[in-house]
Amino acid sequence: MKHWYSCGDIYKFYQTALIFAITIAIILLGAAACTSPFQNQAVEIISVTGPMPPITPGGPMVEITLKNVSDEPITGLTAILVAGRSFDFTFDVSPSTPLMPGASISQKSTLIGGGFSDDALYPLTVKATLQSGATAVYTPQVQIKSPR
Repeated sequence: MKHWYSCGDIYKFYQTALIFAITIAIILLGAAACTSPFQNQAVEIISVTGPMPPITPGGPMVEITLKNVSDEPITGLTAILVAGRSFDFTFDVSPSTPLMPGASISQKSTLIGGGFSDDALYPLTVKATLQSGATAVYTPQVQIKSPR
C-alpha cells in the first residue's frame, strides 16, 4: 500500500517542524540568558580607570579596582587588560597577605606603548586563587572610564 502526500501535507509538516525548532531555540536561549558565566565569580570589577595622572609620554596609566565577593580569602590575584596588546596587573595579594572577603584592592600600571578609547570595550581577564586552592578565571568586556 502506497501513501501519497500532497504538497500541502508536506508544507504543514515542515511548518510544524520549523515552529517546534524555533520554540526549542527560544527556550534554550532564554535559559542561557538567565545563567551568567560570572554568577559564581570570586571577584567583582569595581572600576577600570584611565588615564590617571601623571600623563607620561610612554603611555597612559590605568587603575583597576577589584573586590573579593567570595566567602574565603583570595591568596593570588592578577588581571590582564588587552588594549591593543596585553598588559599585566599583579595585585599585592599572597597567602601571607590575603584579600579578605568584602575587601577591595587597586593596582595601577602604565600601558607602555598602549592606548585606548573611552567608548570602546576591552577584554579583562581576572584570575583569582582562593585560600582553598580553587581558582576562578573570568574575561568580561570592560570600559576604561576617565577619572573624576
